[in-house]
Amino acid sequence: APLQRRLGTVVRRLRRDQGHSQEGFADYIGVHRTTMGRIERGDFNVTLDTLQRVAKGLRVAVSPS
Repeated sequence: APLQRRLGTVVRRLRRDQGHSQEGFADYIGVHRTTMGRIERGDFNVTLDTLQRVAKGLRVAVSPS
């Protein structure tokens, strides 16, 4: 879905900008590394709980735009 791909692109950019590896960030927020990869590729319909974990780990707010 286009929304999932846009979310994944933003998450990947923010994670990289903050210097986190994908695997290290996944460990930090408590999700499996394959889940993190699927989120970043837009292959995963992320739950609100997981979205909140990602946002908190990246120190950003979850808000519609």
